[in-house]
Amino acid sequence: MKKFRKVLDGLTTSSPGGNIGSPSCGSAAGTPTAAPTPKEIDIQETLVSENFQLCKTVRHGFPYQPTALAFDPVQKILAIGSRSGGIRMYPLLIFSLPLFSGLETHLKILPGVLTINTVHYLGALVTACADDTLHLWNLRQRRPAILHSLKFNRERITFCHLPFQSKWLYVGTERGNTHIVNIESFILSGYVIMWNKAIELSTKTHPGPVVHLSDSPKDEGKLLIGFESGTIVQWDLRGKKADFRIYYDEAIHSVSWHHEGKQFMCSHSDGSLTLWNLRNTSKPFQVTFPHGEMFTIFCPLSNTLYKISTSNIQ
Repeated sequence: MKKFRKVLDGLTTSSPGGNIGSPSCGSAAGTPTAAPTPKEIDIQETLVSENFQLCKTVRHGFPYQPTALAFDPVQKILAIGSRSGGIRMYPLLIFSLPLFSGLETHLKILPGVLTINTVHYLGALVTACADDTLHLWNLRQRRPAILHSLKFNRERITFCHLPFQSKWLYVGTERGNTHIVNIESFILSGYVIMWNKAIELSTKTHPGPVVHLSDSPKDEGKLLIGFESGTIVQWDLRGKKADFRIYYDEAIHSVSWHHEGKQFMCSHSDGSLTLWNLRNTSKPFQVTFPHGEMFTIFCPLSNTLYKISTSNIQ
């Protein structure tokens, strides 16, 4: 290219028009002058790092190290939180696509995400983070943003539960206490369920952190509290007392209600599932090991979902 340009420049300077001067462009003596040679442009033929820019074009696959999941049936949005602190939200219409590829919204917060709860009537999202901070996100704008934040300084957050269409968020802590947060004002209420009030006064052993909170499907005024040690308490929010207490030998990982509110299922550290009936809470009426018999190699069950199908119980 450079050689070809030099040939063109040579033809231009050697042309008859280039050697003939004029009085207006000549010297004072009237002698003709040569036309100036065009300046040669140096073209860089090799690429350097400044010629490239890194940008995100697409995300593919399931989020890495997911820690929390929530679904909003009103806005039809699935939110997935990860240990790295990211929250990815998928619209329902893309569920038919492979591996959740499609449109999404990605939120980034520094600490890891512990729990996610959707506020259906506000179009909002409540997240609990590893730094013991609650965030209220507004999802009704183009770019979701944090509306309010609430920091727990004296206790560590272990579990959160927000009943359907309720303005009260139940927050369980590592000390075994349960706090209640008003979603609209996003401040703590004066109602606290202390661990020593939830268990029997004769029991002096600490029940451990709160690993589960849920309201009864039959009565939203009944709160089921699950402690890590194996203790389960149904607390009457109006009467401020315990309806019943269950003491089990194996540590609890999760609890799930039956939709009728008469039974609930627990997953335990030994890989077992226990089924409890509210008519008789002295012992479980069914114990199963879905991944193997007792005294064999097992893995803890981290979560359960109790539902009834037409053929069997799942």
